[in-house]
Amino acid sequence: MEIADYATYDGATVLFDVMGFGMPLAEIPMLLQPGILSIAWGPAIHQLAAGLGVTVDTITEHYERIPATEAFDIAAGHIPQGGVAALRFELCGMVDGHPAIVIEHVTRLREDLCPQWPQPAQAGGSYRVEITGEPSYTVDICPTSHKGDHNHAAIVAAAGRIVNAVPAVVAAAPGIRTTLDLPLVTAPGVLAAPVHP
Repeated sequence: MEIADYATYDGATVLFDVMGFGMPLAEIPMLLQPGILSIAWGPAIHQLAAGLGVTVDTITEHYERIPATEAFDIAAGHIPQGGVAALRFELCGMVDGHPAIVIEHVTRLREDLCPQWPQPAQAGGSYRVEITGEPSYTVDICPTSHKGDHNHAAIVAAAGRIVNAVPAVVAAAPGIRTTLDLPLVTAPGVLAAPVHP
């Protein structure tokens, strides 16, 4: 689960054109067209299922959008009154009739929107992994950076995972490889001196 305030995310194309922030509720953005969420996040659900040794029967999609009660500005531009200001969507990988693997995004453009939705573990945003079983676990991951806020830190973390996988991908046999085929991706020898603000 990603729970984030995107007000500081300065990506107008992603926020407005893809996710539909600022749009009237009557308009459905690209991301929420039928099947697009599954194209974007379905492979992660199938890869997790493969790692767990289960087969996903189907993936369901659900979303909810909330309009702004007043106009306001964010880093990427203007949100008019009545335009989408909060978005929550989830994909459920169904196994034997129950949601076994769920990916959820809870995205606000202001912290005071939708207080009934899940809240981040730190101001601005966090990621949450919930494993339900015996025992159950909840892990909150709070990205931070000395060079930016939670949005900056999350982008750097995503890029770091990809860049650090390059040596393992190059060393792998030809063909399509996933995280399940590669060794644990680490970055040996990059321990840096502590950064002091």
